[in-house]
Amino acid sequence: MEGDERFESTLQGISLASCAQDLTENLRSIRDGYNLANIVYHALQVPGSNQQNLLLLTYEKHWVDRYHALDYFRIDPVVRIGRTGFLPIDWTEVDKNSPEARRFFLEADSYGVGRNGISLPVRGPRGERAIFTVTANVSEREWLNQRLVCIRDLQIIAHYMHDRVMQVFGFPAGPLRAPSSREVQCLQMIGRGHTPKMIAGDLGISESAVRLYLHSIRRKLNCATIAQSVGVALNHNIIAA
Repeated sequence: MEGDERFESTLQGISLASCAQDLTENLRSIRDGYNLANIVYHALQVPGSNQQNLLLLTYEKHWVDRYHALDYFRIDPVVRIGRTGFLPIDWTEVDKNSPEARRFFLEADSYGVGRNGISLPVRGPRGERAIFTVTANVSEREWLNQRLVCIRDLQIIAHYMHDRVMQVFGFPAGPLRAPSSREVQCLQMIGRGHTPKMIAGDLGISESAVRLYLHSIRRKLNCATIAQSVGVALNHNIIAA
């Protein structure tokens, strides 16, 4: 399957998920389609919900059981950074100098978690916080090349997965945040017939950044599609005709 076709198929699969099992199957499909070792979606904070540490993952059950039994949530360096950070966390850059961190990563590797990985923080429109992690069992050099090829897809997939998890699990909806000026600018240009590639060139940003802005404003306007977002934004004078 070609890259664009694989990406579109992935987003469609996520949108059709109706239960936790469907979402986990999506993760397995993404893992296999992108030649990864494992994928984890981890909801860290959902305002208005008492459920903590919601996990969807492809790890071996023995590692999951051990992680829960020893409450590794409290020492996992990636989780600790993800609770407050906004930028992607490449595992090669995580501080592993403490004995506790070294033991944790060595043990994780013994359970086939993956020698290299990257964790993408997700910030939802209602203050949610989540982490979308992918791992690979390749050398550091191979990992850098693999990450470069698929990072754009994975950043967008992470946000789509988060949105669908919130819908499937029925988490309460709070007040939506107002769109940013850049989100409005991208939606305005889409409404005038520009493609994300054209917008990226006009604004001097990456195409993946444009897609993220469009995805974010779609969520904030509570719309199923970008076309619907344009209509809602026009009706509320967020963008001009």
